Amino acid sequence: MIDLAARMLARLLLRMFGVTLVLVSLSFVMVEYLPGDIAFQVAAARYDVENVTPDVEAAVRRELGLDQPAVVRFGTWLGALAHGDLGRSVVTHQPVAAMLDAPLRRTLLLVALSIPISVAFGIPLGLWLGRTPSGLTVAKLSGALASGTPTYVIGLLLVLIVSIKWNMLPSAGYGGAAFLVLPAATLALRGMVRIALFTAVCIAEALEHPSIGFARMKGLGETAVLVGHALPMSSTPIIAFVFATLAAHLEGTAVVEQLFAYPGLGKLLVDSVLARDVPVMQACALVVGMLIVVCNTLAEFSVRLFDRRTRT
Repeated sequence: MIDLAARMLARLLLRMFGVTLVLVSLSFVMVEYLPGDIAFQVAAARYDVENVTPDVEAAVRRELGLDQPAVVRFGTWLGALAHGDLGRSVVTHQPVAAMLDAPLRRTLLLVALSIPISVAFGIPLGLWLGRTPSGLTVAKLSGALASGTPTYVIGLLLVLIVSIKWNMLPSAGYGGAAFLVLPAATLALRGMVRIALFTAVCIAEALEHPSIGFARMKGLGETAVLVGHALPMSSTPIIAFVFATLAAHLEGTAVVEQLFAYPGLGKLLVDSVLARDVPVMQACALVVGMLIVVCNTLAEFSVRLFDRRTRT
């Protein structure tokens, strides 16, 4: 079993390395084809539009390396990445790696709080809804409603109810545990509904398996059948889906952090795009993409490890 896991992990890590190269290239190309003249926009943000002369713009262009061919800039960026150098912000002139440290930890904390909530409520809810056809219908309708509701709408509703109407929690900012509740709850609610829907579908399919009928013939109660038989049969896809939900939470942090003025990696990414801070923009996109790749790799590894049908 250990050898099998090691071989599968090695293959997945090799594939992950290839995906990472593609991700690095996309991070560079994404910034390369942003609309407008980045050198002019950076110069305007620094010195005001009326003070931007051709000489000032040319100086900023040389500083950003935009006077060199794209191939040369890409090679320079790859070489710096290989040495762990993410460059310096063109706005604050601070090392990008240092700028990412605290926001990354805050984002990971937010996701680490939201995922257990989604799992703790989503799986039992899906287990309960998947028992009957009517419950499965409710799960599908709830899932469709949650998928069609933007994340910022969920966040605004929580602010209106919890912060404004009940005056229980701060609506925005960062300063302690209380400021984490609403952003984490916003991410957790969407994840909970997604996990509940997926679990309900898996449980409904598992209950149609012949072994379930045999378990009921032995006189087992419905709870024992669900927990002892249907849930273990569905555990592999549910575990994989939890990792996929983790990746979705990482994707959703930009909207949530911007909405709640939470100083995480997603907010830093949005702010860097607005400021045309190219090195910070590229680094944020690369780190978020890498985290999502890791989550997807863990999901695939869990499926391959526990589902014999996928072992090759």
